[in-house]
Amino acid sequence: MKEFLTSSKIATFLSKKLFGSDFEIYSYSDLSLIKENSIVFAKKFDEDLVSKFNSYNNLLAIVNEEYSNKLSCSFIISDNPRLDFLRVISKFFLEEESVKSIHPTAIIDDGAIIGLNVSIGPYCYIGKQVIIGDNTTICSNVTITSPVNIGKNCFIKSGAVIGQSGFGFEYNENGIPEQFPHVGTIEIGNNVYIGANTAIDRGTLGCTKISDNVKIDNLVHIAHNIIIEKNSLIIAGVTLCGGVLIGENCSIAPNSTIKQKIKIGRNSIVGLGAVVLKDVEDNSIVVGNPAKKMIK
Repeated sequence: MKEFLTSSKIATFLSKKLFGSDFEIYSYSDLSLIKENSIVFAKKFDEDLVSKFNSYNNLLAIVNEEYSNKLSCSFIISDNPRLDFLRVISKFFLEEESVKSIHPTAIIDDGAIIGLNVSIGPYCYIGKQVIIGDNTTICSNVTITSPVNIGKNCFIKSGAVIGQSGFGFEYNENGIPEQFPHVGTIEIGNNVYIGANTAIDRGTLGCTKISDNVKIDNLVHIAHNIIIEKNSLIIAGVTLCGGVLIGENCSIAPNSTIKQKIKIGRNSIVGLGAVVLKDVEDNSIVVGNPAKKMIK
């Protein structure tokens, strides 16, 4: 914990009003295991949860306004309790980040360009045409090859592979598949998060592009020439085939598959395990196999 902490300090940090008593906060709690002198949040309430909160003497709850008048514990009203909770955890409970460094086992080609305050973990490989922006963290066993430009403040988890050739073959006159050379690039914007064991292929001739603030979960496959526009979420196990375009502010749920060259319109949601075979309009929700638009 970064500093001596009280309920009132948390309220001040969030620029919100504290309702109830002020006391020391030692920890944070999950709803399944609440501790005294801790902070907790809830987005949805029922009477059982209200009773549970009220059974503690020193509990600070971040809640929406709906059930706040039923609470006897201390609370802070929030339009987005989860967001405010994560900000409190990040500010007061995470360990101070160690000094950024490049681990001695990392292999970095002489042609790579590494920005300021970059961390590169054990057993990474960074190729000669790779640019890594300031304040980016690359965890252990990450491989980055080919022309790849990574922006500032990115976080790449262990085992990610970025910049390998995609899967492209052409049958020759003898019926034998010959590999199409992938000689394109990858551009990754600022504040991008890339999960563990995720693969991002370079463009065939053009570019694979991941825009600012995109968050990609573990075990995702992003094929050649894909464009993911800003603020989109790509969640665990997703397969994006070559040439897919994901518009801004989209959410692609776990284990979805999107066929090559499909366009997903901005502000859209692709449901759990969906198989998308046709373009998706802006502001849509699609589910199923094959994916179909949900009608509100």
